[in-house]
Amino acid sequence: MAATNIQRRKRVNRLKKIIIGFILTAILIPSAISLVLMWQVHTLKGRLREAETTCDTLLETLADGSFHISEKEFPIEPQKEEVVPETVAADEENTRKVYLTFDDGPSENTGRILEILDKYGVKATFFVTGEEALSHPERYQAIADGGHTLGMHSYSHRYSEIYESLDSFGSDLLQLQEFLQETTQVIPKFYRFPGGSSNTVSKQPMSVFCDYLTDNGITYFDWNVSSKDAVSPMRSKEEIIRNCTDNLEKYDNAVILMHDAANKGTTVEALPEIIEKIQAMENTDILPITEETVAIHH
Repeated sequence: MAATNIQRRKRVNRLKKIIIGFILTAILIPSAISLVLMWQVHTLKGRLREAETTCDTLLETLADGSFHISEKEFPIEPQKEEVVPETVAADEENTRKVYLTFDDGPSENTGRILEILDKYGVKATFFVTGEEALSHPERYQAIADGGHTLGMHSYSHRYSEIYESLDSFGSDLLQLQEFLQETTQVIPKFYRFPGGSSNTVSKQPMSVFCDYLTDNGITYFDWNVSSKDAVSPMRSKEEIIRNCTDNLEKYDNAVILMHDAANKGTTVEALPEIIEKIQAMENTDILPITEETVAIHH
């Protein structure tokens, strides 16, 4: 009888273990699957953000001549040298004027850029977006407090939204204008189109947006010298220096395009030598964009 009870208990224990094992399996397997799915979703979100950043970076180079996009096809063409009309010398002494401009900021690199500019006694122009509006409004204020020109580069920097219609463009512009006025007490008067005024991704003719800015007393600026740091986050310091300084002699008014973004560390590293090379040129001044600046248009 005792032996029978022992066997029965063993069977019951085995059955309990089987049931417990089944329950644990039923719990653990879905949990594991959920964790895997959550990790995959997180990974996909990261890749999506990278893709969006890459897309914006590529679009930013459209006016650089590195890429060409038409409505029907997307061929990659060899890079062509920009043809820019010769400008009249700014004064009787034929002093060359160079304008350092930074798009896409402010960013975590803004402070370093401002320190370098201050070290060399140079004023620049920052065409900012609204990306840091909520998290770092002090960065906009630092630009204004440093005596630099605060320009606009759209609030969202989302091409599909900005260029969808004139209403979308106007709403985005007004949002950035109001933020900058409230934050810095500066009334912004200058604008740089994301992708430049010659971009081909706009759903509307760019002339519509150009006229809108003019009607609202805003001057837009393109560039005639590019650092080409938007083409790749890995653009070397040496390449950026060459791109910014090798052909400055061609222009009486040179507007240099650079970017103030978190992934543009080599641009920051190149900046001191860029300034030194420009300051070493005869009859050449580095200035911020003002109402007297010759507007460069593509």
